[in-house]
Amino acid sequence: MVAMVYGMNVPLNLHANGDAAIDAFLKVHETVAKHDLGKERNITMIHSQFVRNDQLQKYPKYKILPSFYTLHTYYFADAHVANRGQKQAEYMSPMKDAIGLGLKPTNHTDFIVLPLNQMMVLWSSVNRIPYGKDKPIGPDQRITPYQGLQALTIHPAIQYMEEKSKGTLEPNKLTDLVILDKNPLKEDPMKIKDIKVLQTIKEEKVIYDKNKV
Repeated sequence: MVAMVYGMNVPLNLHANGDAAIDAFLKVHETVAKHDLGKERNITMIHSQFVRNDQLQKYPKYKILPSFYTLHTYYFADAHVANRGQKQAEYMSPMKDAIGLGLKPTNHTDFIVLPLNQMMVLWSSVNRIPYGKDKPIGPDQRITPYQGLQALTIHPAIQYMEEKSKGTLEPNKLTDLVILDKNPLKEDPMKIKDIKVLQTIKEEKVIYDKNKV
């Protein structure tokens, strides 16, 4: 099936959560694409939750973009420590290492598994604080608020091959944006999750206004 998708020259959005699943896809890729492992094929590895560092090293070589899920550091940290062990749980959704490799990772909610709350997604990537705890899990994988915003804006546009029309505030791009009540780049990182959306604008039209709900 992977060979068929590659042959059709269409994007491949693949779910691979555990490191064994990621190994399975990397092996398939190395078999199917052995003549050109690094060709741009618009491959997104969705979740990449427990990717190992040696696997992550192959992502930029094979042009694989990870879509991480840092909300798990808040909601499911204890379960992952119990099921996967402390070391692997600490490395879940390694955003900082991915960015360090030159990748442009995205971050998602997997709604309806977890709430559709982008400020909470941003908060989890910046702080990585588990529910009921005061210390981070995998503190070396925390990223800056600006990097976290990129994972919610321009990087998804790149993954969907829509970066020419979306993702950043530039002339000739669509005015798809939100107005927030506080600046996440200046707010206390621990308070980012409390930032509220005041308005949502889609192609120059206000489609959500907090004061009119």
